[in-house]
Amino acid sequence: MFLDGQGLDLWVYFVIGGASLLIILVILLIFLLKKKKPKNKHIKVDDEFINNLLSLLGGKDNIKEVLVDNGRLKFAVVNLDIVNLNGIKEIATSGVFVTGNIIKTLFKLDSKLIKSELDKMI
Repeated sequence: MFLDGQGLDLWVYFVIGGASLLIILVILLIFLLKKKKPKNKHIKVDDEFINNLLSLLGGKDNIKEVLVDNGRLKFAVVNLDIVNLNGIKEIATSGVFVTGNIIKTLFKLDSKLIKSELDKMI
């Protein structure tokens, strides 16, 4: 069957409509994917937070080492008895895990930024 003039016109409109719909869907998909991305993952770590954390850990002399382990902060402390674990639990986003003199926890703020600020202080 050959397309006559009207059938050809309908076919052209069908192709243009389909292409337009596809372009609109691609633009909508791009817009939705960009909207889901977090605006600013790194929140500034302020001095008040760092000083509070130092105090909860028993002071800068009580901290041997600070490490970042899979996004969690790992604190090696000299004396676990002077660490305020309940205070750390209040500011942590997940639990506080203690093994020997090692404390592991996670905060809302970027762990690498917290570590770098703590390294400046100790």
